[in-house]
Amino acid sequence: MQTNQWGTIRFTDKVALITGGASGIGRATANRLAAEGAHVIIADNNTEMAHKAVSEIQETGGKALLIEVDLADDESVITAARAVAEKFSALHILVNNAAILRSGKIEDGAWLPNWEPETAIGLRGWVLITQHLLPLLKQEGAAIVNLSSEGGFLGRPGQWIYDAIKAGLVSLTKTMAYEFIEYGIRVNAIAPGWIVTEMHFGKGKAPDPAAQKKALEELTISSCIMKRLAKPEEVAAAIAFLLSDDASYITGQTLHVDGGRWGMSVG
Repeated sequence: MQTNQWGTIRFTDKVALITGGASGIGRATANRLAAEGAHVIIADNNTEMAHKAVSEIQETGGKALLIEVDLADDESVITAARAVAEKFSALHILVNNAAILRSGKIEDGAWLPNWEPETAIGLRGWVLITQHLLPLLKQEGAAIVNLSSEGGFLGRPGQWIYDAIKAGLVSLTKTMAYEFIEYGIRVNAIAPGWIVTEMHFGKGKAPDPAAQKKALEELTISSCIMKRLAKPEEVAAAIAFLLSDDASYITGQTLHVDGGRWGMSVG
């Protein structure tokens, strides 16, 4: 058996598609799966970052390609699924990861402009792309991981749409697990705590993204047992486990990757 820095390569000859694979947890997951032998499809609408992610994988000897998709656009989703079918006869792994987060409190109605884009990308688009990829996922059996969030279990002021979506994804994961088991498809979810990703330090989030990233990585918090924020690679490791045969008797579950989080506070 081949080995890498983690000990084994579990996804040789497997085809994996990661939505939002150009950055954050998606990119870390793409890197991890490629390092373990998967042929990775990065499905994203940020083509600049996606090309960099693909190149990074290829430069280290991995297999990767970009398929552009806008999960808020039904035709784009259908076109992306067709493009995958034209290149591959089967899909073994699907990671539904892409999402956006916009703030808005209930009282002042500031949430109203956020409802359509957040739900279109983070919920409806996930179901649609899964539906259109299902014929490929059924070919040889598969594993799906949906990215929920601790926010879906805790609730946070000003982020009710995002958190409601993430709570809904827990139920969606169970429904998919029930509906797809006859095809040999397992479906699980991951609920990360606060992860140091571009969602918190990226362009437009901070005047100096590199400095903000470093500050978050060094931040001590009281809201979880481990008292620190996680790296995307730590979440990717949990995702890879659920996608692998090591988790062959696990489906319909949500794994919390949160450092032992117990409350909403980040201080």
